[in-house]
Amino acid sequence: MKKPPFYKSVQFTIKGLMWILRNERNFQIEIFGLIINLFLIVFFGLNSFETCLILITSFVVLVTEAINSCIEKICDYIQPELDQRIGIIKDLAGGAVLLSVIVSICVGALIYWPYLSEKIENSSIIYNF
Repeated sequence: MKKPPFYKSVQFTIKGLMWILRNERNFQIEIFGLIINLFLIVFFGLNSFETCLILITSFVVLVTEAINSCIEKICDYIQPELDQRIGIIKDLAGGAVLLSVIVSICVGALIYWPYLSEKIENSSIIYNF
């Protein structure tokens, strides 16, 4: 089988991303989380290193969600009926997403906490006058 030209491969990739964005609720929620992080990066003026950590962890969540969706679709194709073994496979893939979400929340908390506490301290000074 001949490989498609590069531009066709890019089109297929975009088609896949559009499909997951339209059809997977958790992916949509995680995209919303990415948008919130982009806003916070600008709002707090994060440095390059902090920005990289936030973006890497955000995209790791998106990647694991995409892989989880692929595993679920393959499992549904192979075994459309309920099967305990397929359920375990799906649970393992979902667990990988959960782990990536947990680490991204920890990274976000460690990075954003000093900025949030500074904003809180500065706002309390304003209210004392």
